[in-house]
Order: sequence, then C-alpha cells, then structure tokens
Amino acid sequence: MEKQRLQGSKYGSTVGKNDCDDVGFAKACLVSGILDFNEFKQWIYHVIEIQKDVPLYFWDILDIENKFDFKPLSVMGFNPYWKHTKIEDYALEGIGYKRRDDFVSDAVPREKALKALEENPHIERRFRELFPFIDW
Repeated sequence: MEKQRLQGSKYGSTVGKNDCDDVGFAKACLVSGILDFNEFKQWIYHVIEIQKDVPLYFWDILDIENKFDFKPLSVMGFNPYWKHTKIEDYALEGIGYKRRDDFVSDAVPREKALKALEENPHIERRFRELFPFIDW
C-alpha cells in the first residue's frame, strides 16, 4: 500500500501499514483512555473527510461497536505504533489529566504527567492537530 499522508499534517505522518505513526498515536490515545471509542471513530470520520484515499480497515473499524472489540491485529492486519519516548508517553497521559478531572493513569502520577506535557508541548500540538474536533 502506498503511503497515505494526512493532508495538512505538520508531521507528515500516515495511516498506512508501513508508515502508521498517526493511527498509532490515535490508538495510543484510545488505549490509555485519553480518547473514548466514539472520539476515536470521530477521528476516523475526520480522516475520511480530508483524505483522498483511506485504508479499507477504516471502514471495518467503524463497524465495531465498542473499544473492547477493537483488536488492531485482526481488524487492520497489523498493530499500529507511534514512535515516542517514555517522557512523551507521560506527556500524552498529561493530556488525559488536562481533559478529564476523573482521568486515572497506571503509568504516571498526575503531577509528573503534567510536567512532562509542559516540557513536551509538541505532544499537545500533535493531539490538537490530529483531533481538531475535540475542544478542551
């Protein structure tokens, strides 16, 4: 499959199997609870609207009813990943703490996550760019 770049993305990331940073970032947000499954599916609709071509597995994901039935390997044929450091992962958790008062992370305490986010503002910029329909 050819690389499928998100149009307008500063990161030049893609949603294809061989270059899956955006879908990996979105999956990381879903798995950690920063996005709920409806927001994840909203992101897929957003990508469909702005992309000329989208992977066929996007349509399969839209048919899934809840987060627990989403098995990336069986639905997509691969497990998408996001290239990041441990501190960037903590920063991503910081977004969860900023978005929701009831957010809980097993990975990092609130103060440490918010500090990591403050020191890695590119994580919040990326989140806002990939999910422009989420206002927080």
